[in-house]
Amino acid sequence: MPIHRATWHRLAPKNSIPGLPCPQCTPGKLKVVKDTLHVREPKYVQDWRGKNPDDWEPDFAVERWSATLRCDEPACGEFVNMIGDIEVVEVDLDLEDGLPSWGYQDVLRIQALFPVPPLFRISDNVPKPVKKQLEVAFRMFWTDTSACVSRLRTAVERLLDDQGVPKERLLTKGKNAGKMHRMDLHERIDSFTSGSAHKNQLQGLRNIGNLGTHGGDDVDDDDLFDAVNVLEFVLTGIYDTKTINAMADKLKGKKAQP
Repeated sequence: MPIHRATWHRLAPKNSIPGLPCPQCTPGKLKVVKDTLHVREPKYVQDWRGKNPDDWEPDFAVERWSATLRCDEPACGEFVNMIGDIEVVEVDLDLEDGLPSWGYQDVLRIQALFPVPPLFRISDNVPKPVKKQLEVAFRMFWTDTSACVSRLRTAVERLLDDQGVPKERLLTKGKNAGKMHRMDLHERIDSFTSGSAHKNQLQGLRNIGNLGTHGGDDVDDDDLFDAVNVLEFVLTGIYDTKTINAMADKLKGKKAQP
């Protein structure tokens, strides 16, 4: 299922933390537990503002916050801890005279959650080494987009390992004939014969993962969400095809009641 991009924001108003998916159960949504949002200002900031009131600007503010979230499914009730800092942003204001204006507003910048909500639900059929890399990617989403995409690339590598795709091949031509050649990810994907239907998608994940590994601003959230959608589709096609085909066969074999 394509990721609901509007849910995944790292900035949130204090009274509107997004209803992220529960990390424990499929239908659950996380909601803030009443009176658990705590915002604190370090003493060194208080002291500096007190000594320099005329030099103070809103974007000098430094505040830390924490909140507890709970799954809204009664049978689950998982608790998730969320932490972050405060970011001051410009917002549009509606004045009493109807004229437009702007001002500053404190918003919550989410830096980490534990246990971490999944960017997509990982099938039970996905092997543990792949799942482990996905869970790391989910954690990295909140702090480093490039690192998150890079971990998705690593998940592709673990997928190929699980599928028995070799890391080396014997050279048969040229001056190095007879020697073993260590294959890069591009070559491994090309040799993934049983996953031929997904080669183009995997090469796309490899490319965006390479850009993420190099860091910088080459990768943005839209790239990340696209990569998440592609990888979820690939994993479903490789690891859940048998399950889906069994369901289809069951439907095909269903007969009308006499």
